[in-house]
Amino acid sequence: MISTALVIVSAAMALQASDTTRAARESFTHCLRVFVDASTHAHKTLAQFNTEYPQACPAEQTAFRQAIIQRDMASRSTRASAEESANLEVEDARANFNDIFQMSLPPDQVAHAAPAPATAAPSQPTVAAQPAAQTTGAAQPPAQPAAQPH
Repeated sequence: MISTALVIVSAAMALQASDTTRAARESFTHCLRVFVDASTHAHKTLAQFNTEYPQACPAEQTAFRQAIIQRDMASRSTRASAEESANLEVEDARANFNDIFQMSLPPDQVAHAAPAPATAAPSQPTVAAQPAAQTTGAAQPPAQPAAQPH
């Protein structure tokens, strides 16, 4: 029983020790959190936030990105793959905090900020909009008249 507990504890400690990006990630996300909180308390508009946010936390972002690249290169990833992984993790962190800021805004400010692009309705019905029998040429059962109340 004690040996099982020791194995579990040592495995957990090994996982924590092997997380070479943890300190850099925590530093970056802390900086983003502080920026978002300050922007919220300053009642910045979405436009103001979107202008300033990309320049927030450059040193922390660089350190986090480098830590990810080093981690991935140490596990024999290519440089391009490591850089792509770093870019995705940085974008993910920034997107999460952007969402947090937008959730703090009044709904009317978010609704007017960036309308979704309009999609044109197809002029012809799509195959998915047609019954399968029409597209496959299968025989269709005759239409049944609706039941009449007596």
